[in-house]
Amino acid sequence: MIDGTLAFLQETADEPLANYHDTHRALHVESAVSYLDDELTVQRGQVAGRVPKEEEIVGMDGHEIEVERETRKRTVASDWIADVQDGGWVVSERTHTPPKNDEHLEVDWPFTEFVKRTGFGIDPVGFSPAEFVRQQRDAGRDYTIEMASREYNMDDVSIEWGKGALKKDGVKSNVGVALTTHWRDMFVRLVVYGSGYFAIWEPEGMTVEEFARFVDEEIVPVAYVLEDEESEEETDQDTLERERVEA
Repeated sequence: MIDGTLAFLQETADEPLANYHDTHRALHVESAVSYLDDELTVQRGQVAGRVPKEEEIVGMDGHEIEVERETRKRTVASDWIADVQDGGWVVSERTHTPPKNDEHLEVDWPFTEFVKRTGFGIDPVGFSPAEFVRQQRDAGRDYTIEMASREYNMDDVSIEWGKGALKKDGVKSNVGVALTTHWRDMFVRLVVYGSGYFAIWEPEGMTVEEFARFVDEEIVPVAYVLEDEESEEETDQDTLERERVEA
């Protein structure tokens, strides 16, 4: 399985990512390969750093229980795949709240590390699961829906699973959708969430070149930069109204 959260660079980098090591942080480039008929380059590797973690400290004072919360730092690591030069995107397997001195970068760790390594800002993104399904439909692909979830009336959520999940549910999904679709002579089984997270379950042997091409052709077109909370609410409402019309 290949999974992670997608983010966009605000500008593409002139140079590929390079190995970097410092106290309590590191970026390791494991490989770099060409994709899209050798036109673009995708890299993969690991990143490590320290992030805050809130812990509960429980003590006893006589018969009274005292609970305090303390923020400590812990070292974490994540795999990543990125095309920073041409595609301008990064997929990180894990994300965490950034350390306090990186909060001004306005993205989660490890995207904060990619900001520092490229010199460009990074925007968190969301997906339109419904648009992803429509994309498969409009391309005339053979696809089946396994799960479709949508939020409506601002508070209610519906989830259809298995045989109860139909294509008509997929084109209305705004929370998440799981499906199998036929793409470039292979069946790809995956889940896409509006939060910007996606996971490819099958094929198990998908290469990094195939993954990068799938991201470029299928994931990036349904991704959008997340705005502030007020703008997001307006966008969500506009999306719901548009989906009712298009469906």
